[in-house]
Amino acid sequence: MKIEKNSDPQGYADSQFVGSWKITALSCDVAYDWNNDGVPERDIYSTWTSCERDNLFTFTGDTSMGGYKKGTFKINCSTTKTGDWQIVNTKSLLYVPAGLGPESETVTDMTSVQFQSILLLTLNGMPATITKTWTRQ
Repeated sequence: MKIEKNSDPQGYADSQFVGSWKITALSCDVAYDWNNDGVPERDIYSTWTSCERDNLFTFTGDTSMGGYKKGTFKINCSTTKTGDWQIVNTKSLLYVPAGLGPESETVTDMTSVQFQSILLLTLNGMPATITKTWTRQ
């Protein structure tokens, strides 16, 4: 039996995400005033303070209750939360910092040192896509 290659998206495994990641780019395909300075922008990352850029998301391979994996989420220079994470249907990264709402993003591209995820939302009644770049630390 011969197995043919195809161009279908193959998905991702939890093991590919184990490690520490930093958000190094964040943009939106629709201009919006992300920092309330009166100027709409697409590059959200450039509006972040140095404290917001001081983030680090550590996804471990250790399983917690409910089948999720354990994680530590440094949201910014003054807030670090423990929590859980998992890959859902080989396509979506779901992470839940303790005391904060769940975040779910669709992974669109991944290498050993970087991955991109997207989040679909509505801004001022228009569909928008936020793209996040994560870099392995």
